[in-house]
Amino acid sequence: MFKQKTLSAVILASSTALGATSAYAQEEPMLEEIVVTGIRASLNQATDLKRNADVIQDSIVAEDIGKFPDQNVAESLQRITGVTISRAGGEGSQISVRSFGPEFNIVKLNHRTLATTTGGRSFDFQLLPSELIGGADVIKSPTADLSAGSIGAYVNVRTARPLDDPGFNAVGAVKAHYHDMSEEISPEVNGLISNTFANDTIGVLLGVTHKETEGRIDLYRASHWNEYSGSGFGFPLPADQVMGEDGQPTDLEGSRGPGRSIYSMLDEKRERTGFTTVLQWEPNSNFSHTLDLLYTKLDREALGSGLQVPLQHESKYTDVVVSDAGTMLEATVANTDLEMNVDYALSESITSAAGFNSVFTEGALTLEFDVAYSKAESDWEGDNTTALHYTMYDDNGNIVPSEIHLDYRTDVPGMTTSGGLDVTDISKVRAAWQRYAASDVEDEISEVKLDALYEIDAGIVKSVKAGVAYQDRTVAFNGYGTEFDAETGLASWNGAGMWIGDGSTWGGASDIGVLPSNVLTLSDSNFMDGQGGNFPRQWVQLTDHQAYREATQTYLEELIANDPSQAYRAPVVEAGWDTVNRDAAGTYANSEENLSVYAMANFEGDLGEVFWSGNFGVRYVDITNTASGSASRISLLELDEEASDLPDLVINTATGGREPHAVESTEDHFLPSLNLKFDLGGGHVVRTAAAKTISRPNMRDAGVNYSESPGVNSPLVNITGGNPQLKSYEVTQFDLSYEYYADDESAYSVGLFHKDITNFISTITTVGTWDGPIEPALADAYAENGEVVQYNSNRKENRPGGVIQGVELSALHYFSYLPGLWDGFGVQANYTYSDSEDKDADPVNQPLVPEPGSALEGFAKHSYNLIGFYDREAFQARIAYNWRDSFMNSRTGDGLQPSYTDEYGQVDMSMSYDFTDNLTASFEAINLTNETRLAYLGQRDRVSLVEMTGRRFQLGLRATF
Repeated sequence: MFKQKTLSAVILASSTALGATSAYAQEEPMLEEIVVTGIRASLNQATDLKRNADVIQDSIVAEDIGKFPDQNVAESLQRITGVTISRAGGEGSQISVRSFGPEFNIVKLNHRTLATTTGGRSFDFQLLPSELIGGADVIKSPTADLSAGSIGAYVNVRTARPLDDPGFNAVGAVKAHYHDMSEEISPEVNGLISNTFANDTIGVLLGVTHKETEGRIDLYRASHWNEYSGSGFGFPLPADQVMGEDGQPTDLEGSRGPGRSIYSMLDEKRERTGFTTVLQWEPNSNFSHTLDLLYTKLDREALGSGLQVPLQHESKYTDVVVSDAGTMLEATVANTDLEMNVDYALSESITSAAGFNSVFTEGALTLEFDVAYSKAESDWEGDNTTALHYTMYDDNGNIVPSEIHLDYRTDVPGMTTSGGLDVTDISKVRAAWQRYAASDVEDEISEVKLDALYEIDAGIVKSVKAGVAYQDRTVAFNGYGTEFDAETGLASWNGAGMWIGDGSTWGGASDIGVLPSNVLTLSDSNFMDGQGGNFPRQWVQLTDHQAYREATQTYLEELIANDPSQAYRAPVVEAGWDTVNRDAAGTYANSEENLSVYAMANFEGDLGEVFWSGNFGVRYVDITNTASGSASRISLLELDEEASDLPDLVINTATGGREPHAVESTEDHFLPSLNLKFDLGGGHVVRTAAAKTISRPNMRDAGVNYSESPGVNSPLVNITGGNPQLKSYEVTQFDLSYEYYADDESAYSVGLFHKDITNFISTITTVGTWDGPIEPALADAYAENGEVVQYNSNRKENRPGGVIQGVELSALHYFSYLPGLWDGFGVQANYTYSDSEDKDADPVNQPLVPEPGSALEGFAKHSYNLIGFYDREAFQARIAYNWRDSFMNSRTGDGLQPSYTDEYGQVDMSMSYDFTDNLTASFEAINLTNETRLAYLGQRDRVSLVEMTGRRFQLGLRATF
């Protein structure tokens, strides 16, 4: 029988190895007695880690080697108090802690930074197979010996070590995954093997995992929620076509409706492969050497087809109903086209890492040397704006009048069509517009650390610790698109963009854009199954994106050959309309060097009958960031004297272009930290902590991709792009917690936290007089109208932050006192309240847009987890409900209104049965109640996204040797 002991050496190493605290060493004999055999044992081990730590932390532990309870580590971390997750395609992707989003949390693997393919600092747990992980610690109160950079939490993910369980051990598992929306079954296999040699002084561990999934995501999206009355952005509708809820005409200023409504189904295939190797050599009690190697690869292909309703043509509306709050409730649009929106993505992400750790102990001195290298690469290509038109012709090639009616009273709005518009008629679909793009991201990290711990036992000072660390990290972004010559009449886009025929199939000949029949087919007929509403459940979709690209390429080649007037397309078509070239605006890099030194003292003593321990230290961080890329600046804003089609306007034009650009910035910080723990006896523990912490800006936001562009026939210069002068977020935080550990291993805690953000980063719009070069003739022309050229900058800027404070409650309760089989039941529950106040929040000041108040972006007030479990003898079961309150994503989500994510709760369950000591069967169900994720703009009835990912089931068999 294979059983993984409590990885005491891992605990000593992962809980700051040398350093953490002497309390770990004192408790080691007790921890070696624990054996991980199931739910209760893993919870007990996590509780022991929490109880024995000298910091405020929570932990998760694998139930056995290679047996994590969820499909990835993020989904297990969400069981921890204060931790919530975001999902990608229904799978846990990134974590937030105390409402601080992914960019504010450091995630380490064995205390090393792992490069990621997110292009930023956030970590995507989809890349990390849970079968290769032994556990994780979420440290909420910093210590000086931990890497700086987190104002949410420091998360350390641990891998197993062969010398922690000497001898030969092996585990293998096979699983079948079923997704109820795609109705596909996909496989997963994984295995770990370890052995020790030379009297258990040498250990080798090898792990491998391979997982395939086929799923479907149903989406409704609405964008361009512009004003439809008054004089705001967008266009005014005819007054006699806009009615209030009472059926009477209304001219409610600021009323809004979407410019696009899109229904789509996305079929997705994923394939993830991971390998890990651990080599250990401990020749004696004074030396320990460990080499870690990790490789993961995630391939993803997604193809979605849907219905896109263009709603920006005011002349085609026949009637509109607007609510008293100014939201479009109904709309009828006549003589419009209906488009088939296509989303395609093909990506490959590879992460590799290597690390070497050496520990030397001689008497009271312990030295630790660690060197690591990690690289992540991601390539993406895709087509996310391709539109094919549903044409409405009769047998004689004449246009058939039609109407589209939309009802926005439900989250997924109702849509009905009349006339010749049939969304299931393959013969009515024509190719109309193609656009292609690509990008790649590379993240490369080198780091080295040297730590020294000296035990002095001088009064209350038990040890001192000091160290130095250096990290060099470079993240490079490369964007690709096709740049069309303006003289050809083709548009210039960041991505290939080209019309078929005359620019639209609407009003053109009925044979424009005809595609082979094998390129198109009907979708499934169960779109948003279970969601109420009178909207289409089936439509035409692509059979294969490559076939579509080839078919449209052939069509364009034949068009050029048969029609001389189309010869201007030849340069693009000869290369292939989907050929992409480097896009300077989307290509830039950030190189960051981080040097830090620290000193820390560990204390312990007695206050009467109260035993206390703690640490105090200071970390100094010196950061140099070099951002490189290109910047586009206007060299001259001038009058276009030849333009005469709009005689009442001043027509401007601009000259300029992109030039290489690099900016170096530096900053340094002194970061003190204090942690105190008071053991009151009888299982009662009180902790307090104070620290100053930082988080570095998102590397995308700190780029130099700066652009100036003139307003369209207006005295305005728009400034967008990155800001390489951004400084780090800065926070001063305080924590206080009380914990109680009962004799039956139940545990309860309450914690208070307060964070004062002294430096924050937000997207800030600033307006002022532009001091760039202006041709005198243009300046005079504007002056005659009483105007001057202004700039409008919409970039990330530093500003004062706000205050976040809250409370965390948690309970782990065993019903051991119940008789018979009932004593296997237990419950785990936690709740987090987080209140945020933005000190300098600017009002939105948009008509009929509710003000978001002083809440900070990304902060949900309430979140909780409720988990019931049963663990007795051969049978284990768990059911979990995770819930997060609604929160504001951005104060200017669509440029005009704040964006919000609605509250979301999900039920998951799992169970397993041990047929023998070596053979276990398992079953897992994810999102049992088929919940949908929803986002909105401004107010709840302006829905921008509804996402349904469906239920997922897993059946597995696991053997140990």
